Amino acid sequence: MCDPQRWTSDVVGDIPGCVEVKLVDFPDAGYFTKSTPPQGEIWVRCDSVMEGYYNNEAATAEALAPGGWFKTGDIGEWTKNGHLRVIDRKKNLVKTLNGEYIAIEKVYINIRCSNFEVGG
Repeated sequence: MCDPQRWTSDVVGDIPGCVEVKLVDFPDAGYFTKSTPPQGEIWVRCDSVMEGYYNNEAATAEALAPGGWFKTGDIGEWTKNGHLRVIDRKKNLVKTLNGEYIAIEKVYINIRCSNFEVGG
């Protein structure tokens, strides 16, 4: 439940007291918790977070960090009101040959645009 006076259309909203959320640095893509505003991968911990994937220890080890933190794969930032805004997705980032990370959507758009033909 979110206080209607604190609601905005561009953020997740208030975090319930039973849910812990933290941002973790993702330096390869330039997201740091010490930035202004703080940015990083969103990690969540609470009783309703899974304990692991059934019969899949490799996927569990990839998704859960020590201490029961679930690594969402989303990149977020804290707003000045203490709300969480999702700004990117780790899986949508591709590392280029020169080591720069870019969003896959931008690659797709550029490919689509390069195949665009103007008829007359």
